[in-house]
Amino acid sequence: MATLLDASPEHVEQDITEAYALVRAYEGDNTLSEDGDPHAEFAALRRRAAVHRSTLERVLTGADSGERTATPVWHVVSFRAAEQVIRDEDTFSSSAYDDSMGRVIGRSFLQMDHREHRTWRNVLQGGFNRQAVLAHREEVRSTVASGLSSIAARGGGDLVADVAFPVALTTIARLAGLPRGTRIGTLYTWAVGLREDPDGRITYGVRELLDTPSAWAPGSLMDLLLRAEDPTIGTGPQLLPVLRLLLSTGTEPPFRSLATLMYAALTDPSVAARLRTDPSLAPAVFQECWRWEPPLTWVFRRCTTDTELAGRMIGRGELVCVNLASANRDDTRWSHADLFDFRREPLPSLAMGTGPHTCLGRHLAAVEAQELLSELISAVGSTWPTGWTLHTDGPAGRGFRSPVRLGVRLGNAWVA
Repeated sequence: MATLLDASPEHVEQDITEAYALVRAYEGDNTLSEDGDPHAEFAALRRRAAVHRSTLERVLTGADSGERTATPVWHVVSFRAAEQVIRDEDTFSSSAYDDSMGRVIGRSFLQMDHREHRTWRNVLQGGFNRQAVLAHREEVRSTVASGLSSIAARGGGDLVADVAFPVALTTIARLAGLPRGTRIGTLYTWAVGLREDPDGRITYGVRELLDTPSAWAPGSLMDLLLRAEDPTIGTGPQLLPVLRLLLSTGTEPPFRSLATLMYAALTDPSVAARLRTDPSLAPAVFQECWRWEPPLTWVFRRCTTDTELAGRMIGRGELVCVNLASANRDDTRWSHADLFDFRREPLPSLAMGTGPHTCLGRHLAAVEAQELLSELISAVGSTWPTGWTLHTDGPAGRGFRSPVRLGVRLGNAWVA
């Protein structure tokens, strides 16, 4: 347990850096993240039909595996059909995650529906509502500013590694209520299965924390769960899966979303120009960014009964893949949907879901994006010298999408 808790600020910072290196090392070995831009493929599918019979292997990789054991799946690509699926938990169950996330973190509210799911949401909402999240606003701003200052001091750096990832991870760690000094990078990579725990020390340390309610910050997410006294939720080590889920979903999609937001803000000159004269436009910028390139391409559901969807008959027990990235570029809903345009008429997208499984972290995502935009625009206008350059290939990936790297060069120095 001491290896988790007894860490100086410098060691915690180093732990976060090592965690990010593990994330990138995994992606380097993972062919699913090496695809370029799959949007042309998704657009072609939308032109043919709203729903397609496919295989999980083709959805995930873009190519058929050729194996007879390929997993059949229904691929939903239009906005209307996608919205119908994720709104209807009676027909399309989140238990589809039993065979994926469930195997890594255990059973959590991600896999639940109806009353069981609402019980968890009702408790967690107390730590995710707008007022609760705004209480962390200054800490978010401070973390963003620290990362940008470090880049300025070194003459350059990577905005993804130095800003986006630390902001997302440290913020969800605070909301969860983890004690300061916890090696949150270690916990995160363990939570998502990137770090093994052969001697069980990580698991033992977290179980001890969960058995010590006073260790968690008052009013934090884990504190609320530990005090819930609801048999549906459980207590102590029974909350291990939900802690892993919070660290996973509170870090992975958010850091990618922040990376794409910085890419959009730094490659579209009109963003900085408009925000300097009217900061109130920030929500329009990050909401359009979420629509244009949601960090998570798809979500999964399991059909509970024979049903019809967009003219296709889906059988009971069949797997359904809802393509959020495709639905959010449906040109029957948005004109010139492939373009990033924060001046377009605002229409809700599916980046944060909808219906009973709307993202609990949507207010947190907005606060992180708001503070990041404010600090970034300020840095570009005052701290960064004229002539700074950005090195990036832009958003990439198939399942998770975001820039792999946002290399900034300030002056003559170059820091990779």
